[in-house]
Amino acid sequence: MAVVLFLAIVGCFFGHGTAQDTAKPHILLIVADDLGWSDVSWNNPYVVTPNLHTLATTGVIFNQTYAQPTCSPSRTALLTGKFPFRLGMQRVMDSKKPHGLPLDEELLPQKLKKLGYATHMVGKWHLGSCKWEYTPTERGFDSFYGYHHGSQDYYTHKSARGLDFWDGKTSISDQNGVYSTESFATRAENIISQHDPNTPLFLYLPFQSVHTPHQVPSSYLQTFSTIQDDNRKSILGMATALDDAIKRVTDALKGKGLWDNTLTIFMSDNGGEYSEGQSNWPLRGAKGTFWEGGTRVPAFVHGNMLERTGYTYHGMMHGVDILPTLVSVAGGTEDPGLDGKNMWQSISTGADSPRNEFVYDIDSGANRYAIRIGDYKLVTGNRAPKDDWYAPAEMQQMGILTEIADDTGPFLFNIKEDPLEKSNLYNAAEYASIQRAMRRRLNELKPFEVPFPDLADDPAADPSNYGNVWMPGWC
Repeated sequence: MAVVLFLAIVGCFFGHGTAQDTAKPHILLIVADDLGWSDVSWNNPYVVTPNLHTLATTGVIFNQTYAQPTCSPSRTALLTGKFPFRLGMQRVMDSKKPHGLPLDEELLPQKLKKLGYATHMVGKWHLGSCKWEYTPTERGFDSFYGYHHGSQDYYTHKSARGLDFWDGKTSISDQNGVYSTESFATRAENIISQHDPNTPLFLYLPFQSVHTPHQVPSSYLQTFSTIQDDNRKSILGMATALDDAIKRVTDALKGKGLWDNTLTIFMSDNGGEYSEGQSNWPLRGAKGTFWEGGTRVPAFVHGNMLERTGYTYHGMMHGVDILPTLVSVAGGTEDPGLDGKNMWQSISTGADSPRNEFVYDIDSGANRYAIRIGDYKLVTGNRAPKDDWYAPAEMQQMGILTEIADDTGPFLFNIKEDPLEKSNLYNAAEYASIQRAMRRRLNELKPFEVPFPDLADDPAADPSNYGNVWMPGWC
């Protein structure tokens, strides 16, 4: 796509409303945590997410968008445009290990700042914080409001024994007792209300919801009183609370006159954990696995700058594609060193995807490998866990039950014809040439792996050393 020509064309559409003086679109990037395929209303009518539903159905719903199996790797892919196996970021960050996203990587907010954007982050980081250089305001964000680690109490904002809530580099405790989803929405509203409309805005909103623990204001549980499974009931309530928070943010953009020139991208960081009440039905597997249920995530894009809307895009897309796509829309040029592809022309018009393959992961330390090429998916190494098809509680109450897998690896699937991964083709003679070709490609990529570091816990990280706060600066 010729970026300059594209911006010249869409520039005439920007300027509607009271505050549209910039041709560059404002960008709202929302990431949900552990939200499964069947935890959104456009995939499951029992879910109550009306605001997200409207945005999705009046934008472009993504049917084959993938993330990594867990959160730190997914956030790595999103912000670097590179597959995590190339950066030693294949696994979840541990709060007591001296490790972080490599500092020589230029992240999405840094690239957007060069293009004139104000950059703000509200929510979950989880890409390292043992030293300040790893933290958001040192990685391109003008402001950061949220937490550094992987999970915490929604009300006390503590993880284990330590407080982990930050306004920039200042630890804060004034949100004790306030539900984090509401805290994040309030801060996003404040950022928008104070924003200069003549400056393009990048607002990154990686919410805590719907990651465990199971906590949500009781008012959100009433809608789901007939659900007998308490975990599922709380997840459904948390999804609705997330939906309400997102409405607050979009309403703030509308009130400021920014909405008509805002591009909104929404996705989950990985599949849901069905043992905790999330649902990936009817996809196979769960968070932490290479099954489609662990990696194929609910996602959409919305904005007036899309040439075609109200449809489902079936092209292949991965989280690494977000960075080059947004940089292109913002007026930047593509970086040939990235794994990500510029998807803008494809998702804006419905054209074929430029992506023909992606790596689910390469992790030699865990002996786990998976790759997708065209319609085919190869999974080798240690057998993937949590490999069943688990119906959510509301469907189980209707008699739809979990199906138990009985096949063994390695695995080869035709995902187009068999998206539920029920027919393992690995040992079928007619697919031998495909299987060999995919193994060759995987072997070509393995030398580019940077192994995930095998590090011991560092006692210097313990929050008891810093007044029960998870303080950076110890490594």
